[in-house]
Amino acid sequence: MTEQANRIDWLERQLAQVDQFIDRDSKILQESPGRFSVQLALNSWKTHQEELQQELRQAKCALQHEVVELRLVGMRMDGSIPLRLLSKLADKFNGALAHAAFHLRHGISPSRGIPEDMAREIDLRLSGLAFGSTRLMFAGNITPDTTGDSPMEGALEQIFDVLSAPSPEKIRELVTVIGVQATKSLSEMLGVLERQSIGAELTWPAPNSKVYKWGGSLEAVRAAHEKLSIFETLKPEVVTLFGTITDLKENGAIYIRSDRAKHKISYNKQQYSKIQQYRLGMEVRLKTMKYVRIQPLTDRELATYKLITED
Repeated sequence: MTEQANRIDWLERQLAQVDQFIDRDSKILQESPGRFSVQLALNSWKTHQEELQQELRQAKCALQHEVVELRLVGMRMDGSIPLRLLSKLADKFNGALAHAAFHLRHGISPSRGIPEDMAREIDLRLSGLAFGSTRLMFAGNITPDTTGDSPMEGALEQIFDVLSAPSPEKIRELVTVIGVQATKSLSEMLGVLERQSIGAELTWPAPNSKVYKWGGSLEAVRAAHEKLSIFETLKPEVVTLFGTITDLKENGAIYIRSDRAKHKISYNKQQYSKIQQYRLGMEVRLKTMKYVRIQPLTDRELATYKLITED
């Protein structure tokens, strides 16, 4: 791991520890309001948190680009790869990443393909072909945006989660996070590999020192393709919910109550800057993406809502 990656790892561990101290002191103040010494300590921790977040943002900026490796398993190692196959794989992989990044930020898939600004921000490119042309190296921009998050980093984390998800329920949950379009592109990439009887292994050494890895065989490709293809035709519906905010969770949910019902509306951490405008008791009109599934035993309709945030 590079010195810069070590620095990022250290900062993230420090930040996690400070977050725990803030959570601890906040709970103490909730139980015993007015404890001046605890309030001073909490203010100090919050200041330190802001400093660490700024350092982490700068450290990630210094890395600029991150490399993802797609190793093809079962191809002849003759020093070349069919251009048509390379083009399809690159296009589908780029589509999965860009659509996932857009959905993480806005809670909805783009209506007319990948926006040019998102494509530029991710800046995914084929960095090289490793020995034998069975390992494709993709480089992309991981520079954080104005909120401190990297669109490509967040998209990659979710894509590895989707590929590794063990159950249809977990995949459905993750699809609501990255969106149907990203799922479709990822599934189509796996379909291209399966039709050519090519296995694959995807590897990404993340900036936080964690190494993400998925696959390694044709069986892994087939299993993931079978699971994801079920959700390619999922058709979420855009709905607007009205009500009063009864609860705001920093870990990703808004609760609103109307005359008719109470709704939980989930949001991604990339949308947090938009959430800060809301307060408890505020009357709101929220645009959401509604996902519906039927409970098998009772045939009851279960709906989940994801917040849509637009620029």
